[in-house]
Amino acid sequence: MLLNLKTIHEPQTLDEALQRLAEPGVYPLYGGVALQRSSNQAVEAVIKLDRLGLDRVEESDDALTFGSMLSLEQVRTACLEYADNAPTLRALAETIRADQPETLRHTMALGDLLVERDPQSLTLALLLALGATIRRVDKAMHLTVSSWLSAEEDLARCLIADISVPFGAAQAGVGIEKVARTPADAPIVAAVAYIELSEDDRPAYSALALVGVAERAIRQKEAERALEETGDVEQALAALAVDPPSDHWGSAEYRAEMARVTARRALMAAMAQARTA
Repeated sequence: MLLNLKTIHEPQTLDEALQRLAEPGVYPLYGGVALQRSSNQAVEAVIKLDRLGLDRVEESDDALTFGSMLSLEQVRTACLEYADNAPTLRALAETIRADQPETLRHTMALGDLLVERDPQSLTLALLLALGATIRRVDKAMHLTVSSWLSAEEDLARCLIADISVPFGAAQAGVGIEKVARTPADAPIVAAVAYIELSEDDRPAYSALALVGVAERAIRQKEAERALEETGDVEQALAALAVDPPSDHWGSAEYRAEMARVTARRALMAAMAQARTA
């Protein structure tokens, strides 16, 4: 509940929205899910973004760009149109479906997902591994997902224009593995891998993101480098750098071991998919 909400602004242009956003206590309203779940008492006014053209899907030579006002279901549907030729977008469609129930996919906007920065979100972990970039209107800048997830400022007040997701290489694969209380639950630990193969069937580029071993999803740059240099998944696993916390869902030792287990499975699955692409 937004107990102190008094005003709803409906700007007609981005400039008008930015002027409103400069006022204290004013927050952008995407689908509304993120603000409602935050119960943020600092929210005194919200900006409706419906008329600002932030609900577009735009294709470029190397990426598909999704406006922040698209619902997660609209993003998923758009990804499916490219699924046959882009394993990255096929994986994104499948992950959105697995991450959120259908009712929430229709009400939660992409902007909500980005603002909440749920540390257990496989969708955010996948966007991190795929090298997606986020465009902010309020600061006229592009951010990597890694920078976005680690930002210390109150991102609930920023105005997100869109996020661009690369199509990836022709010979590429995605692997996603998790351990959870039940298959439908959020992950306790998870790994997301993206691998591009060279002509000689070796990893030319790789990305490995882990969930559940830190406060946010994190890339494993040393493991990625080891995989690209050796082509050996076990060498990559030896380079994992994790120092997970302990909580009621799992001890630090359990999380570290599950990080290795899920990383191995995700990397092997990504390699196998790339070889059949």
